[in-house]
Amino acid sequence: MKDKRTYTHLKEHGEDITHENEFKVEMKEDRGPLDLTKQIEDLKLTIRFYKTILLDAQKQIYYWKKFSYENEKNKNLLQGYKNVINDLSNKLRQKD
Repeated sequence: MKDKRTYTHLKEHGEDITHENEFKVEMKEDRGPLDLTKQIEDLKLTIRFYKTILLDAQKQIYYWKKFSYENEKNKNLLQGYKNVINDLSNKLRQKD
């Protein structure tokens, strides 16, 4: 008598012979809304959800702050370029 199933053909190597994924039991929720363990699980799930929302909001805040700083840097750079152009233009006008 065989205790274990072994592969007899090469192409069977890719198949799942354990059959552990074929049958899944779904338990019906029999706890009521006043069950404390269910309430705790629901609250933990809510906390986890809020943590993910908070993390996403922090990432967005970081992105927009970085964007704002870059924008301000570009404005300052543009203003500096305008000043240099105006100075050079004034110098050229004075030579004429």
